[in-house]
Amino acid sequence: MTQRMENIIEVHDLAYQYPDADQRAALDGVSFDVHPGEWLAIVGHNGSGKSTLAKALDGLLPFTQGTVTVGGVVLSPETVWQVRAQIGMIFQNPDNQFVGATVEDDVAFGLENRQVPRDQMLTRVAAALDRVGMTKFANRAPSSLSGGQKQRVALAGIVAMAPKILILDEATSMLDPQGRQAMLALVKELHREQQLTVISITHDIDEAASANRILVIDDGHLIEENVPAAIFAQGERLMDLGLDVPFTAKLAAALQQRGITPPTGYQTTQEMEEWLWQSLSNTSATPTKPTHP
Repeated sequence: MTQRMENIIEVHDLAYQYPDADQRAALDGVSFDVHPGEWLAIVGHNGSGKSTLAKALDGLLPFTQGTVTVGGVVLSPETVWQVRAQIGMIFQNPDNQFVGATVEDDVAFGLENRQVPRDQMLTRVAAALDRVGMTKFANRAPSSLSGGQKQRVALAGIVAMAPKILILDEATSMLDPQGRQAMLALVKELHREQQLTVISITHDIDEAASANRILVIDDGHLIEENVPAAIFAQGERLMDLGLDVPFTAKLAAALQQRGITPPTGYQTTQEMEEWLWQSLSNTSATPTKPTHP
């Protein structure tokens, strides 16, 4: 399969079935492309196959049908390390990724495996820890950190390796709202500064809203591919698929039940507030416009 320059990843007719599973395949004929520098979100209910797909992209699962091409390299047992060199992956539980006795050791692990000279390695580790705000924790044991700090260390390891692609496999699902927002803000900065290609496997609507494009997976099948606004506008269908919907979509549905017709299509919270203020201004003499910090 020839890699086209506009695609950094190409997936064609991918299928996989777990050995101890019933007749239903975890992935069944999945095909899609990923563009360089794109943020792609893959969403689906628990058990839909989205995490299986993430592992297949990194060569962690021996898929039984189809092809995965990453950076022009067709994934196979012979090329798996070439493919993995282009991908950094952060899992739901960072404890499963830690191998070093200290934070500094853990960030250096991948560089040591690539036999990066020690002086270069120390420079890259220090820069990576500084970039994610974890310099003062360099000599701490990873196990002593909070969930958000652990994910920052995992991200530092990827920053040090400088891959072309970052895969977040439910990486924010175990964080509290504040930790989740901080992690996503950091990933957004890296995505912008380093032109990273980001693939976010998630059921979190706010995380998916950061994407340029969303894929919806249901029972191993790719059933929808579109920009976030078009996906989120399908509120009832998303709920039928076992997915959450943005607050503004829920608000629009509640307004409709009260006989109020909101704008069609998805709106951000600020856009919805502006519309509500304008609507109220037509019926109230002294409306108060919402302010944003």
